[in-house]
Amino acid sequence: MSSNKGFTLIEIAIVMVIIGILMGAILRGQEMIKNAKEKNFYTKIRFVASAQFTYLDRVGRYAGDTTSPPDGIIDNNSTAWTELQTQQILQTSDQQHVFNGNFTFGGGIAPYTNYNYIVASRVPMWVAQSFDTKVDDGVGTTGNVRWQTATGAPYTGDPNNAANLYWWFDR
Repeated sequence: MSSNKGFTLIEIAIVMVIIGILMGAILRGQEMIKNAKEKNFYTKIRFVASAQFTYLDRVGRYAGDTTSPPDGIIDNNSTAWTELQTQQILQTSDQQHVFNGNFTFGGGIAPYTNYNYIVASRVPMWVAQSFDTKVDDGVGTTGNVRWQTATGAPYTGDPNNAANLYWWFDR
């Protein structure tokens, strides 16, 4: 009488089904985290832009427009953040976004020299593409939303690479 011990096909199939369910849950969880970060970024950049409009309504010029008389162009990022914080519109923590990059203000550069922009640094390309599609034309080198690699070159390659995203928010 032999006593062969092992697993039956049914037991192996049950284990494989359990492993499949667990893998599906893990992948779905990662996708949910990715989507939540994207939505957080989108909400925060819109909030930062609306802070400038709130400041414009209160004071009559954009925060960071240091020319006298004001010309409508943000020319000093650190002054912009100081003025927005002084008015209690934004906090210091609002300068950083969920992808560990920063928001900065500026204006008066090509291609829209009469308008202001927000730069978001270290934005994954897939987020830049998504934001561009939601807000603008979906093309990274045209329109009010433009994005490029950290070296300034237009995007090509890995969608997880970091980019600088420019949004001319008052155009």
